[in-house]
Amino acid sequence: MSDSKKGLLAATIVFVLIAVVVVGGMSWATVTQLRLAEVKAAAAHRSEVSTAVWRIEEHVSGLLASEAARPYTDYVGLHTVEPLAAWSEDGHRVDADTVVLPSPIALSGPPYDWIELYFYVDEDGQWDSPQIWDDFTAPHRACSTLDWLKRVLPVAELADRIAKARERDSPLYVASGEPHEQTVQVIHRFPSSSDAVRSKRRSEYQRRSRSRIAAQLKLLPLSQCVEQGHIYLRDIAAMEGNIYASSEPVFVGISVDPMATFWLDPRPGEGPKLAFVRTGHEDDKVVYQGFVGDWNRLKPDLLVLIDDLFPEADLQPVPGDRPPDFEGSELELSAIPVRLTGPDVTDTGAADARRSVLGVLVITWVAALAVLAVAGWGVRNLVALTNRRLRFAYAVTHELRTPLTTFRLYSDMLSTGLVPDESKQEYLDTLNRESQRLSSLVKGVLEYARLENRRVRLNPVDTNAPSLLSVVSEALQKRCEENGVEGRTKNDVPDGRSVRTDVDLVNQIAGVLLDNAARHARGSKEPAVLLHLTSDNGDLHLDVIDTGPGVNRGDARTIFKPFRRGRGADAAAQRGIGLGLALARSWANLLGGRLDLASRHHPEYGGAHFRLTIPAKSDV
Repeated sequence: MSDSKKGLLAATIVFVLIAVVVVGGMSWATVTQLRLAEVKAAAAHRSEVSTAVWRIEEHVSGLLASEAARPYTDYVGLHTVEPLAAWSEDGHRVDADTVVLPSPIALSGPPYDWIELYFYVDEDGQWDSPQIWDDFTAPHRACSTLDWLKRVLPVAELADRIAKARERDSPLYVASGEPHEQTVQVIHRFPSSSDAVRSKRRSEYQRRSRSRIAAQLKLLPLSQCVEQGHIYLRDIAAMEGNIYASSEPVFVGISVDPMATFWLDPRPGEGPKLAFVRTGHEDDKVVYQGFVGDWNRLKPDLLVLIDDLFPEADLQPVPGDRPPDFEGSELELSAIPVRLTGPDVTDTGAADARRSVLGVLVITWVAALAVLAVAGWGVRNLVALTNRRLRFAYAVTHELRTPLTTFRLYSDMLSTGLVPDESKQEYLDTLNRESQRLSSLVKGVLEYARLENRRVRLNPVDTNAPSLLSVVSEALQKRCEENGVEGRTKNDVPDGRSVRTDVDLVNQIAGVLLDNAARHARGSKEPAVLLHLTSDNGDLHLDVIDTGPGVNRGDARTIFKPFRRGRGADAAAQRGIGLGLALARSWANLLGGRLDLASRHHPEYGGAHFRLTIPAKSDV
């Protein structure tokens, strides 16, 4: 392997290693950035979901807390109280130990349109409703709802439904139990912080549940009440001034628990219904108080609370009285058995997050690849320049060695008188040819340096095709005579075709092509060189075709590179340092045209076919 190939291989290996490191680092950074964007998006989404759930929880908890604060007597149609004073309808004061009063709900109705019915039932199956306290004025809707409720919610199943609801709403909740010694007993116990560590989602769900229960516990009524069995209109002992007095009442101690929520089988043709029930104790007797809500009317009030966060969200009922799914409990409410759903809720925004950083990553990748490409191009050019300098040094050294050796040998022989007089002229002619060869070599190197430094100045003139062919034909005849080759010309351009170009530079290009063609054609059976002038679309084509061996396939790719010589020709034809065609193509580019290898083997002549294209209207 040559030194140039070794250098190229070493530079390539170093560049590949650098590229692998850069691309590997960029790939790792890209994956990390995309993952980080997904994590940030997921965290932001979880925060929004938590905010939405907390908004709904707080709203529902406030509703339940206000309902939990209702006195025990609000859930019955009529109840007795011990008044400080009583007045009749005409404004006279009346002496009475107790009076019978209706529930505030009986007078004003439910406070929310989604509440359909308040109810009261004891463990013996005695139902009551503050909305049906007067048989003559009771609304038909309330009566039918109470009849439906008796069918779908048997008293025998109430305790089990409430227990399951409490287990679902708050697995840590412990009910109060029965009161003692006619006093209100409300006991709630939660595990201490020393319990086993729970998952973050479970803790979030439990925090919401604790907050809801704590709000109700602060407002639960603690009182005594007249036993419900003592309130009967038919047992009125006295009637004076429309003030109703009851028989001697029996007071009992009461206690109630926070509201438990569960679904009811809907009425035919209607939507889902929710039951909100709390357990009360009349000494040793269990009673149940609560209300029925219409879910289709409650849901819009809840969704409007989170419309700014999730405008497409929905609340779906969680079927059955099952314990909460803590893996998805961040979407489940503890106050009511529903789950937050919707496309904008389930979508964490990972795709949008990836797209948001993808543009920056693409620009970074393009910049990094561009830098690598420029670096690779620079390394390639550096290696090519180094190899070109090596080839230049080798070619110039090789070409200088022969004339310098001849100069030294012949000059020594001439100076010492070893050359006979009749042979001196031959020696002098040889020295003259070698000096011209050396001068041509130096001239070519200087011209190449001028082209590299862009110091060539053009001298365009107006001429025509025949005149241009006549000038170039002189160079053809001279090269052909020197090499013993037949020169031929052919003009297929109409007379008068005007051309503006640098004639001297065209002649130099033609001289390089003709010199190569003549040298390669002289070894063929019928050595000849054809100079053919044609035109196409206003451009002139100067074709140089020879009868030589043509151009090898491997040489065709590098034939116009500096300091490259064909490998298929004989040694005599390879004379020079390989700058001729490189200079000729550079000159053609200066003219605004181009120089191409039209064919490696001409179909008629068999040799190489070079074409110089000259623009007729070039502003050179």
